[in-house]
Amino acid sequence: MGGLLSMAALAIDVGMLYTARSEAQRVADASALAGAGSFLEAPNDGARARNVAMDYAAQNTVRNQTVNLLPEDVQVDVARWRVTVTVRRTAERGAAVATWFARIFGIDEVGVGATATAEAVPGGAATCLKPFTIPDAWDDTNGNGKYDNGEYYNAGDTGYGSSWRDGMPSNNGVDPNGTTYTNDFGRPLVIKEGTPQQAIVPSWYFPWDVPQPDGGPITGGSNYRDNIAHCNTSVIHLGQQYMVENGNMRGPTKQGINDLVSQDPGAHWDAGADSVVGSAYRPWRASPRVANLPLFDPRDPVDPGKKPVVFNNITAFFIEGMNGNDVIGRFLYATGLGTGITGTGGGPGGPQLKFVRLVD
Repeated sequence: MGGLLSMAALAIDVGMLYTARSEAQRVADASALAGAGSFLEAPNDGARARNVAMDYAAQNTVRNQTVNLLPEDVQVDVARWRVTVTVRRTAERGAAVATWFARIFGIDEVGVGATATAEAVPGGAATCLKPFTIPDAWDDTNGNGKYDNGEYYNAGDTGYGSSWRDGMPSNNGVDPNGTTYTNDFGRPLVIKEGTPQQAIVPSWYFPWDVPQPDGGPITGGSNYRDNIAHCNTSVIHLGQQYMVENGNMRGPTKQGINDLVSQDPGAHWDAGADSVVGSAYRPWRASPRVANLPLFDPRDPVDPGKKPVVFNNITAFFIEGMNGNDVIGRFLYATGLGTGITGTGGGPGGPQLKFVRLVD
């Protein structure tokens, strides 16, 4: 009988403890990634990174018990954009994992733990990009909305998401009250122009041709519409040439945006909360309406006609929907959002692009 109980303890209790250890590792991995990911929005805010990691852990369980991290369980290295999370279920915290058959041998509970480290690092390519691109922000000294020779631009200094733009009002017709935004977070921007009067280049309204992952045709309204509504898994590299899509594409644009919004119809921007609310996804950043968009250097405008464009940064937007014939997005941050980023190095003039990865 003793031998049978020993075998049962080994088979059942040890197996259960390995499961608990795997669950703890999963929570540590996810929390570290979430904490490091917060640096994409707030590059110097270590307290925020710690709070995000702790909040994310609290949404998960180990052996059906909610994970409650203490501040000392989250180590933040702001200089390296690293977050280390340790998940502990130990007797000292009154949270050790209870055993079943091993109690016969005086082992009532066993401590379980796991540690993970994640970091945000430079990236040079991404997937799931939407078929819209806009010029990055520059010091538009004359306020005409078009880059003029001599106006200053640097992605890290003046670009979208830079602190230089703090306090700058938004008066684009979408947000006419002159609201200001810290690091542009939540700023509404027209990501696809709808009228010829708005176009910065004749006959071009910001669409571009996203290559198809299967090597098939990349032009046409059908592909353009599908790329709006769904994730195109082609890897898009900074510094390479891609062709613009001429014409207003009003019908396919409206169809694609409607299809995209219908995937999370309750999600909307709440100015009071300074966040997206009502999303069916948790966290809301997992919503399909949070999309990657490339930017191009405003000093290198696209020539009229079917011409190439070169991207120098990748950003995240919440796609609000249509305002007349314009497509409106809320700027979130300059990033590839972690998932979808491949490679390293960045493109010329695009030092802000980062992705999140586990390193331990």
